Amino acid sequence: MNQTEMFANAKWIECEGAEYAPVFLKKFNAVKGEKAEIAICGLGWFDLHINGARVGDDLLVPSASNYSERDMSGWSYPLFDKMGFRTYVMKYDIGSYLRDGENVAEIMLGTGYYHQNQRDAEGNVDYGTPKLCFYIAKGSGDVISDRGTLSHKGYFRRCNLYTGEFQDFSAVPEEKDFSPAHEIEAPDTDFEYQIAPPDRVIETIRTFKLLKEENGRKLYDIGVNTVGRAAVKCVKGGEHVTVAYAEEIGGSERFGIHFSDDRYIDEYITDGIRTEYKTRFGWQGFRYVWVSDNAELVRVDVIHSDCRVTSEFDSDSEILNWLYKTFIHTQLCNMHSGVPSDCPHRERLGYTGDGQLCAQSAMLMLDSRDFYRKWLCDIADCQCRESGHVQHTAPAMGGGGGPCGWGGAIVEVPYRYYKIFGDKSVLEEFYPRMQKFFDYLDSRSENCLVCREEEGGWCLGDWLPPTPIQVPETLVNSCLYIKFLRTACEIARVIGRESDIPAMEEKIAAVSKAVDAAYYSFQQRAYCGDINGASALALDAGLGNERVRSKVIEKYRALGEYDTGIIATEALTRYLFETGEAQLAFDLLTNDNDVSFSYMKKSGATTLWENWNGASSRNHPMFGAVTALLFTKLLGISQPSGSAGFEKVIISPCFVEGLDRASGSIETVNGRISVSFVKSGPNAEVEIDAGEGRYTEFVYKGKTIPVNGKTVIKVEV
Repeated sequence: MNQTEMFANAKWIECEGAEYAPVFLKKFNAVKGEKAEIAICGLGWFDLHINGARVGDDLLVPSASNYSERDMSGWSYPLFDKMGFRTYVMKYDIGSYLRDGENVAEIMLGTGYYHQNQRDAEGNVDYGTPKLCFYIAKGSGDVISDRGTLSHKGYFRRCNLYTGEFQDFSAVPEEKDFSPAHEIEAPDTDFEYQIAPPDRVIETIRTFKLLKEENGRKLYDIGVNTVGRAAVKCVKGGEHVTVAYAEEIGGSERFGIHFSDDRYIDEYITDGIRTEYKTRFGWQGFRYVWVSDNAELVRVDVIHSDCRVTSEFDSDSEILNWLYKTFIHTQLCNMHSGVPSDCPHRERLGYTGDGQLCAQSAMLMLDSRDFYRKWLCDIADCQCRESGHVQHTAPAMGGGGGPCGWGGAIVEVPYRYYKIFGDKSVLEEFYPRMQKFFDYLDSRSENCLVCREEEGGWCLGDWLPPTPIQVPETLVNSCLYIKFLRTACEIARVIGRESDIPAMEEKIAAVSKAVDAAYYSFQQRAYCGDINGASALALDAGLGNERVRSKVIEKYRALGEYDTGIIATEALTRYLFETGEAQLAFDLLTNDNDVSFSYMKKSGATTLWENWNGASSRNHPMFGAVTALLFTKLLGISQPSGSAGFEKVIISPCFVEGLDRASGSIETVNGRISVSFVKSGPNAEVEIDAGEGRYTEFVYKGKTIPVNGKTVIKVEV
């Protein structure tokens, strides 16, 4: 929609000179209980109160997006792409908030991702200062934002997603302090109603430990690494309360990972009227909280996008149970304002690499259909209309990455969305974008190998293996290009574009030949010596042969742990499951060596780590991409070729030594699917419930058994 279609004759307004969290007042007459709706957009985020009552329980709205054009030449990695822009709008039924006579709407804005001028990375990603537009449609007369709306710069001394908030309650304005708002030009953007679930307070934690008191501060351990805000109590007025957050406790010079005592803190000047103080426009990622000794922690509000957990998994493997539970928690910690982030503290960005890796797992296990439909819009907006280049973050906020492991989200995420939710329209929408992306990769190739990206930017291949990266970026990107081309061929068949397939198959053959010529060693039976899982990436792309496959199996049986980064870890594990090596895949997932999920668990982790050794962030979901395999491979819940949305289901579990019992379920658009098995000696009893009337087959050792409703099948393992 354009401005008029969304807001009629309402005007965009701002509080002139306001840097952080301005407040707006609009008085209007109404009839109690009359039908009334408000369409409202406050950038970055807004809180809406009518007659003193907060409207709804949504937080961090509207969803972050690629709002409008800005100068990106000064970024750490300069960007000159021509992208698309959209801005989300919230709509609320406000009739129940109205009273007879005069009413007052109060709106406070927060900076969010929109006014972001204090980050210490990526350069200036700022869109501008906070701004507001609203339109109230009601029977007794419409109400709009305009110069008749009053404004004040507010009482925040600081409001920043990356550095925290400073709320000075001694400076809360009175109505006499307000002045007319300043009318401004509407942003040049497309307006849409928000589709992603908003953030909310999902859980409240009231049990925690006071670890120590020193240097005028109290240190609390929440007991779990989480996201949200600390609510603190102080009854005296005129006090300066400080709250700092961290994942880990460091030395006196450093408070936690990526956090020091002078960053990521909330501050409050108390007024002696209210007794509780908390963050209003943001969240922190933390396990530990420092509170100045003039206050005390009363609770932690866990805040993230309201995406219900729609899966279950349990087994007699402690590490697999931990992996499932920990991935779910980590992924939810990284879902805010419609963006799947890499981490909830340091970067907080929708990295397309991390996001495409985890998309399948998150879609399978969470009620995330609307969340990812919105993120698909971000990915689309962040593709250059001219070159086909796809940004490393969506919405575009800078950041490093690579052409395929990151930009390939424009292929991988819509494909996974279609397979899980059965929405073919997404493929039809994105297929032309995929072809544009392939043209971009060709333009960044030499001798059919993808070897570069944007000048002055990154060109990553894989990322964060346990040792310094040695696998060549060109090998990784070229193998992924082949894989994406194969996916696009499948998509072409689904949407009736079969005539495109021969050209893509020709390109697959050319890139495959180039990869073999550049990186395959007949003597080593490997690609690049199989460093960091290089051969697994090639095999997953359809390259290699039985000699390469047997060498990979031989290597990882001897190694007994991962040596792979975020991309190759998922590719290797899935490839082993798919090629009859379920035992080795299971052994790697559950290995007890240093490069393992077990190491994280033994170290007390309650969220997945960015690095295998925990050297950096302690809340990154990307290595958890393998969690989907608990359902699709171990429990064997899959779909036949050409099927989507789990309209048709094949159940083919894997039985491995070390796992005698497993059960799980996923909730699909066509109903819940549950599978469990129990091994006893040479036999196993499998219970399946995919509902009645759905095409369901149990496939095992070449035998196929039709299933309808709850069914128990006994097999020899």
